[in-house]
Amino acid sequence: MMQSWTVNDETKRKYSILLLLALVLAGLAGNYFSFPVFFNIDFLFGSVFALLALQCFGRRWGTLAAALIASYTFVLWAHPYAIVIMTAEVALVGTLTRRFKLGLVLADTLYWLIVGMPLVLVFYHFVMKMPLNASNVMMIKQAVNGIANALLANLLLIAFALRSRTRPTSFREIIYSLLAAFVLFPALLLLALDGRADFAATDHTIRTELLQDARRLNWYLETWISNRKSAVQSLALMASSQSAPAMQAHLEQAQRADPNFLRVGLMDSQATVTAYYPLADALGRATIGKNFADRPYIADLKRTLQPMVSEVLLDRVGLPGPMVAVRAPVLVAGHYGGYVTGILSLRQIREQLDQSTSSHSMLYTLLDKNGHIILSNRPDQAVMLPMQRGPGELNRLDAGISQWVPLARPGRSISERWRDSFYVAQSPIGKLSEWQLILEQPVAPFQSALFESYTRHLIELFVLLLGALALAEWLSRRMTRTVDILNVLTHDLPRRLGTDDQEIAWPQTAIIETNHLIGHFREMSELLTVQFDEVQTANEMLEQRVQEQTAALQANQLQLQTIFQTEPECIKIVDAQGRLLQMNPAGLAMIQADSLEQVRGQSVFDLVAPEHRAAFTAFHQRVLAGETLQLQFEVIGLKGGRRWLESHATPMLEQGQRVHLAVTHDITERRQMQEQMRQLAFYDPLTQLPNRRLLGDRLGQTMAASKRSGNFCALMMLDLDNFKPLNDQHGHLAGDKLLVEVARRLSAGVREIDTVTRYGGDEFVVMLGALDTDLATSTAQTAIIAEKIRLSLAEPYLLWLPPEGQGPDRVEHHCSASIGVVLFLGTQAPPEDILKWADQAMYQAKDAGRNRVQFFTPQRA
Repeated sequence: MMQSWTVNDETKRKYSILLLLALVLAGLAGNYFSFPVFFNIDFLFGSVFALLALQCFGRRWGTLAAALIASYTFVLWAHPYAIVIMTAEVALVGTLTRRFKLGLVLADTLYWLIVGMPLVLVFYHFVMKMPLNASNVMMIKQAVNGIANALLANLLLIAFALRSRTRPTSFREIIYSLLAAFVLFPALLLLALDGRADFAATDHTIRTELLQDARRLNWYLETWISNRKSAVQSLALMASSQSAPAMQAHLEQAQRADPNFLRVGLMDSQATVTAYYPLADALGRATIGKNFADRPYIADLKRTLQPMVSEVLLDRVGLPGPMVAVRAPVLVAGHYGGYVTGILSLRQIREQLDQSTSSHSMLYTLLDKNGHIILSNRPDQAVMLPMQRGPGELNRLDAGISQWVPLARPGRSISERWRDSFYVAQSPIGKLSEWQLILEQPVAPFQSALFESYTRHLIELFVLLLGALALAEWLSRRMTRTVDILNVLTHDLPRRLGTDDQEIAWPQTAIIETNHLIGHFREMSELLTVQFDEVQTANEMLEQRVQEQTAALQANQLQLQTIFQTEPECIKIVDAQGRLLQMNPAGLAMIQADSLEQVRGQSVFDLVAPEHRAAFTAFHQRVLAGETLQLQFEVIGLKGGRRWLESHATPMLEQGQRVHLAVTHDITERRQMQEQMRQLAFYDPLTQLPNRRLLGDRLGQTMAASKRSGNFCALMMLDLDNFKPLNDQHGHLAGDKLLVEVARRLSAGVREIDTVTRYGGDEFVVMLGALDTDLATSTAQTAIIAEKIRLSLAEPYLLWLPPEGQGPDRVEHHCSASIGVVLFLGTQAPPEDILKWADQAMYQAKDAGRNRVQFFTPQRA
């Protein structure tokens, strides 16, 4: 095998530093100009020159050169592990070649088999958390890469020795290296070509299937929308010549005939509902007479006079929630005379999209013309909000196909960018392109299959390489055996010939790889609708009989009294002064009265909760004035119990005096459920602080108030600096208790007009409103509050935990916070930019040493 050598000639000593520097620069270039084998799997050649430096200058300088050359990999991949692996390679190979007199290629092979491959697996799979298949690819690739570089370095040394004749080399070393190279390098080239072909085929498959799915789903959505538009347009045509009462039957027929319509309505030119089906919403309120003149789509209908699909809006009929509709203008003598609206059920579309995208884990998102989400199976997206993919770049590939690639994350392999990327197809929906369908095909399932194929190819190549090295070793020995024998035989040949009488025996040779939850809410809304219809029907019948058949009612007083006593809903009669005249047993139970005599003649206003008395008084006066109304309010029973009631009231004559007759039912459970839904939607369940959604709403309100008043506001992004060790050592219960205590301290350190939000994990946001009109004064005020918060959060935390075995009941934890602050005035910047700037300032605080306050400035962003 080839022996290491050192430049010792005095005449060349002054050039040794330049030569070492040249090898380092060449090694950096070798890492920069890589040879791509697969996607983001490249062969680097820097270790070739590190091994040359080892052979020329010895182990110490060779190891230093390896560290300098490998430093460029940190720029490529943003992690230091390749530096450790290459430096260890040169250091260990230097030891093996010097102490055990092994050849360069054999020593490097032993390094990768015993040390290098386990190091790659530990760093990439266990430290960097790469999937096992990707880690296997990296492990075998780096081993093949390292051994191939050692072989290439050995060939360069042989070429230099043969050309300069200043360093002897053996014939067996030449044969060994050439035989291994003739097997390895063509195999590497074929592997690279095969890998690129596999990648190109996978890329083509993804694009083709995505385009086919996009065209098919686009056709389905276009057809679905066209059918709904046709139905609504037909109703609009009928409405141009028929009255609103006549249209009521058509609307009901249209809604019952097509389950894709939740509701159908007719609005006049002032956007007031004149006909609607169903006649009552999910809350039991009448739909006729509602006005929608403030809706933005009115202007488009008047301008285009064409049917269109709406953007996603917050429903103002029934329970609030996202809503889309198909609308068609009613043309009277060629002019705008109102419109017909069909509120759409998207269940059929969702089922079709789910079915069509489930086979390849495809993601879909349906956007309105404003870019707000209508439907999506992406778990990180919310309806009615703009679509957000996170940091990354969207690259257009060809007609109809783009690719979104996330930004590279520090300490992670760059190959994960392609794994985490999406192929994107976006197509307009509707004649006026009112909607956009976005299909996203994750690359991860395809990358996994590619990596399995690459792993198989690399294992085959690695086995081929080891076999080639073994075969080259055996063949070189066999091919030079005759030369070795001849060398022995010819040693001191003149003397042997002169003194040995035996004949010399000369050698011979012959070399030639929710829905349940939705279903529950639907059932609940249907049940409430049925109950309201029943109560409304009973109320109308009661009023009609009071006004038109007084004599008949007197004759049947006993029957009515029975109904009055057994009715499960509250029935009460209140005089003009608000005094209770009559109430059935169901109503007495609602106000915790044992008998009617206990409350007869008392003011019902005293039973109404103080915060609702003004509204109830106005309600009572309007009913006495002749209106039929309904009202929701809260009462306090005689025993202190509070109940929410919904009263449907109408005026009635009692002995010549107008009185207030009402049918009331208990809606306490419904209100509690609504409050629970609001709490879950807008507040963090652990800390009871507002969540990210409520923060967005309050940030918009604060910005609008700042614009009106001219006062600066501030937003702080806080991240706990020492939170993860507490979770790791004492569990998530300790972490939760710490987060609750942090929330308490934050809330105690700000004003009532300010907002404290848990933004996610151990991140919090504090928003200060109504500071000063002067920027410097506002900055000083904010700095004082931020420093107060920082000091408060830095104080020790005493956490009491349930005993578990021998563990401590009490934990003292020291934690601090990095705080990023941004000041803003009015609506000069979007809310997302303000949050982004505060986040950047917070990370600047972390980079500057943590436990500090950092104000955002554009120069530092």
